[in-house]
Amino acid sequence: MENLFFKYMKERTARRKVNEADELKLGPVMTISREYGCPAREIAYLLADTLTKKNKDAGIDKEWRVISKEIIEESARELKVSPALMDDISRDSSSSFFESLTTFFSDNYYPGSSKVKNTIAKFIYETAAGGNVIIVGRAGEAITKNIKRSFHSKIIAPLDWRAREVSRTEFIPLSEAKKKCIEEDKRREQFRHYFEGDKPDVEFFNVTFNYRDMTREEIVEMLVIVAEIRGFV
Repeated sequence: MENLFFKYMKERTARRKVNEADELKLGPVMTISREYGCPAREIAYLLADTLTKKNKDAGIDKEWRVISKEIIEESARELKVSPALMDDISRDSSSSFFESLTTFFSDNYYPGSSKVKNTIAKFIYETAAGGNVIIVGRAGEAITKNIKRSFHSKIIAPLDWRAREVSRTEFIPLSEAKKKCIEEDKRREQFRHYFEGDKPDVEFFNVTFNYRDMTREEIVEMLVIVAEIRGFV
C-alpha cells in the first residue's frame, strides 16, 4: 500500500524548493522511542522541563513541550473519529478487519489504516517543524528524520528485565508481563514498518540507551548535553 505521507513530502519539496537557510529554521525536535516496559514519557517530560529551564536561564522565551497522546487526539479530531478508534486502527497490522468495514462505511466516517497512519505522520511532521518539541513514539524518528535540527533516541532493555518491571508496575504475573512485552513490541514494530520498511534501527536512531543499566536522570543529562552541543538550546 502506498505511503501517502512520503508522497506528500516529495510533492511539497517539488512545489517549493527549500534552500539550506529555510531548512535550518525547521525544528529543533528530539524523538524518543522505546521498547515496552521502558519509560519514555517520564524521560520526555523531564527533558522538556530541563531544556525549558536552560532557555529561561539564557533569557530565551522558548518552552519545550512533549507530544505523545496528543498525536492520536489531534489526528482523530482531523478525521472526525474517536481517539480510541484512531488508536485501534493505527495499531492494526493486517488491517483485514478494519479495511473490510470500509465497504459498509464512507471513508469520511471510517478511515482506513493507511489514511490514519498518514494523518498521524502529517501531524507529527508539522508539529516537529515548528520546533522545541519532543516526540514520543509513533515512528517519530522516521517521520522527522529529514529535519536537520533533529536527534533521535531509543530506550531498550533485556526482555526478562522489562517483564519484571511490567509485572511489578501493572500487578500482573511475570509470564503474562513477558507475553505483553512481546506483543506490544510487535505492534509498535508493525507501525514503524509502514514508515521505515525493512531498514535497521541504525538508519534512524542516533543513540540507544539500555535502561537496565541507567537512570532516567542519566539519560536526560546525556540528551541535554546533545541538545546543547547541537544548539537546540
